[in-house]
Amino acid sequence: MDERVKTTPIQKKGKNTKNNNSSMAQNLSEMKKLGKEMEEAKTGSELREENLTQDPQQS
Repeated sequence: MDERVKTTPIQKKGKNTKNNNSSMAQNLSEMKKLGKEMEEAKTGSELREENLTQDPQQS
């Protein structure tokens, strides 16, 4: 049984384009980049050790 999911093609981003979905990444390469950025981000306790303040939580 071959089940395929219809997807919309990813459009090149211009000034007034809207994301195709509500995720932070539109494709695999963006997901990999975000993953690396998150791995390198310091935790709250690491920031406190360096006397830095973390960003406020967004609601």
